[in-house]
Amino acid sequence: MTRLKIVILILICLLAGGTMLTLRLSHLGDGEGPLPTIETEADLTSKNIHLVGDKSGSKEWELEARKAQHFLAENMTVLENIEASFYVREGGLIRMRGDKGRVHHATRDIEVQGNVLILSDKGYQLRTDGLQYVDSARRITSSDRVAIAGDGLEITGDGMCIDLVTGRLSMEGGVETHLSKALRGWNGMLPGLKP
Repeated sequence: MTRLKIVILILICLLAGGTMLTLRLSHLGDGEGPLPTIETEADLTSKNIHLVGDKSGSKEWELEARKAQHFLAENMTVLENIEASFYVREGGLIRMRGDKGRVHHATRDIEVQGNVLILSDKGYQLRTDGLQYVDSARRITSSDRVAIAGDGLEITGDGMCIDLVTGRLSMEGGVETHLSKALRGWNGMLPGLKP
């Protein structure tokens, strides 16, 4: 009877160890998966950090976060309470805020999730649940529902892309537009159109 108990105990330990190893390996090199567990796995934790992305001496973005956790094996930093500025090559500035995110060290790509707000220097606001900054392409993209407002104009759509070289924004589909102040000058010029 004692041998049976020992064999069962060994099998339970092997099963638990295999499950933990499988869960740990599923997070490595995953880039697209959930953020690593905060508090227990970080190699280093920092508060009030400031990061700068530049190429050839030209600043492309700046990022601040209230809290950062660095994961050396995953080659990434997990962030909380993010504020960032992206510089448009053709001139202009785009500011962004979000609840949490991560920076991938090898690619310098940034992901942001939760209450994402983008403010343009022209006074437009963009809201979405999540976005990605792809450093090699200098683009901010989102596949989530996006809402843009400013100057009497409201636009919603499924997904968007901001080209940080040209400053142009494009939307992927399901676009709906609501005009209010923008149509005041058109009153009476277009049949059936009421602002």
